[in-house]
Amino acid sequence: MKIGFIGTGKITTSVITGLFRSKANLKQILISERSKKNSRALAKRLKQVKVVKDNQEIINRSNWVVLAVVPTVAKKILQDLKFKKGQTVISFVSTLNMKDLRRFASPATLVFKAAPLPMVESKLGPIVLYPSNNKVNALFNKIGTVINAKNEKENNYLWTLTAGMATYLELCATLENWLVQRKVNTTKAKRLVTSLVFGLSHTLLLSKQDTRSLVKEYQTKKGINEELLLRLKKDKVFDKINKNLNTIFARIKKANDQ
Repeated sequence: MKIGFIGTGKITTSVITGLFRSKANLKQILISERSKKNSRALAKRLKQVKVVKDNQEIINRSNWVVLAVVPTVAKKILQDLKFKKGQTVISFVSTLNMKDLRRFASPATLVFKAAPLPMVESKLGPIVLYPSNNKVNALFNKIGTVINAKNEKENNYLWTLTAGMATYLELCATLENWLVQRKVNTTKAKRLVTSLVFGLSHTLLLSKQDTRSLVKEYQTKKGINEELLLRLKKDKVFDKINKNLNTIFARIKKANDQ
């Protein structure tokens, strides 16, 4: 398979790194110069990666084409490109709806939206994919966990949750900083927090219980876990998260409706 990437930002770099670590059967990967720093680093590190200056040439030489440009320039770039019948076209662009994507990709009919996250470079994390396709699922399952949306509305809901990465890391940073401010060694603070969240994530992954049941299980009556949770609920922390997720969803939906 020859796969081409138009756009070479953080996500493209992570996906390509994950694919090579997974030993996926890729004959060649063509990437655009944008950004030059990322593209040159990838080509220097991986011999199968070739930098191509012209986006149309990437399409002409690829079986699969991945669109990974920033949303603000996606439509402008796509309107000048011509795809081929039989190609597989995958978009990482959150604001590009399926109607427009299919129009730009025509005559190609195998058209998909995917949302890989930076941790796929370590073959971890969810990859929201719509619609479902066995071959596309198989490729992305090599670098993460594919979650197929049943329709575009559900796809927008699932993409909304990917907005939680920085917030989650900010929570981890808050826990670490609380210790550091109390003269706990930085390395020790990070080790405690990372071990804690890794253990909880592992529990979530393996448990057959629903998450709400685990919340109850991980607190003792009048214990410190119960107290912190009750205090945060009293401060309406979780209500505010829910409210702001609705706002993020509305932003994604509006962009996809245009």
